[in-house]
Amino acid sequence: MKTNYNVNTYDIFDENNYSTILYHAIARDEEQVGELAEEAGIDLNGLTIELQRTNVRDEVGHPYSARIEDALIH
Repeated sequence: MKTNYNVNTYDIFDENNYSTILYHAIARDEEQVGELAEEAGIDLNGLTIELQRTNVRDEVGHPYSARIEDALIH
């Protein structure tokens, strides 16, 4: 069964320091990234959302679930 929607990955970073990614998101579009951030209590003011990959799917071809999470900093 083919799913009719795509999800994409996004990096979210401070517009003054693009080398430090603060959050990663998986969502249909930037609007959904904003909704996920709001639900998680993340203020996106002053942050840039950048598309990284389109149509991301798991090993069996299903789109990943939408989510936003802190980026791991090493």
